Amino acid sequence: MKSFRRLLALSLVLLALVLLSSLVLRPPAEQDLVSPKAEVSSSFSFAVFSDIHSDLASLEKALERAKQDGVEFIIVTGDLTTIGKASEFRKIKTTLDESLLPYYAVPGNHDLWSVGKQANPFREVFGVDFQVFKKEQVKFILVNNADASLGLEGVIDASGQKQGEWLKRELAECPKVYCLVFAHMPLNHAYWAHIMGEDNPAVASQAANLLEEFKNYQVKELFAGHIHFLSSYELDGLKTTTTGTLFSNKNTQTPRFLEVTISLPEVEIEKKEAWLN
Repeated sequence: MKSFRRLLALSLVLLALVLLSSLVLRPPAEQDLVSPKAEVSSSFSFAVFSDIHSDLASLEKALERAKQDGVEFIIVTGDLTTIGKASEFRKIKTTLDESLLPYYAVPGNHDLWSVGKQANPFREVFGVDFQVFKKEQVKFILVNNADASLGLEGVIDASGQKQGEWLKRELAECPKVYCLVFAHMPLNHAYWAHIMGEDNPAVASQAANLLEEFKNYQVKELFAGHIHFLSSYELDGLKTTTTGTLFSNKNTQTPRFLEVTISLPEVEIEKKEAWLN
C-alpha cells in the first residue's frame, strides 16, 4: 500500500513537471512576435544657391564645398546669369552638371533680360522654369516670379505656361504635407524694397495675393534670393529666408550660400551659412 502511494505521488510530481515545462517552453503567440514599429530617425541636407551672375569661379567653389559637406542636391533661386544669354546659361549648366549633384533651378530677373517674343533662353537650356518634387514627406515647390519684374505676366501666367493654375493645384496638398516654396524674389521685407512688385503696383498686388495663398495653404517657409543678403524673418504671417549671393563683386556680404538640414520623422529644419574663401 505504501509503495502504491509513493508511486502515485511520484506520478503526480512528474505530471506537474510536464505541465510546467509545456507552459515555459511553448512557442510564443503570434502577437508576441510582432514588436511595435519604431519610428526611424533620419535626415537629409540640401543647398540653396542664389544670384550667381555668371561667376563660374564662385559657383565651382560652392559646389565643391556643398559636396564636402554632404548635401544631396542643390536648389538655385535665380539670377544664374548676368543678362540671360543662352551662352551664359550653357556655361552655368555645364558647371552644375560636372559636379554630379542633382540640381533644380528657377530664373531670376537677370535671367530674363534677353527673353524675346520667340525665345526663352532659360527654358531652352534648363527645360522648365517652375517645377515641383518631393523628398520623404517634404514637398519642394519652385516658382518663377522673376518675369513679373520685367512687366511680363508674372506668376499668373509665367512665360505663357499657366503657372498660376499649376501652383494652386500643388498648394492644395500643403495642409497634408510639409511644403517649402522657392522663388527668386521675396514677397515682402521689413525694410528692403527690393522685392516682388517693386515699382509695379499690379505685380505688388500679385505678390500680396501669393502671400495670402501661401498662408492659407499652410506653406511652412519661402526661400528667395534677389536682395543679395542672407536673413530670416517672419512677416505678415509668412516665414521667409533670403539667401546670400555667390556673386563676388559689389555685395554687402561676402559670397555665401545656405545649407539646410531636415531631420525626420518630425520635420525639423536647421539652416547654416556656408562662406566661400
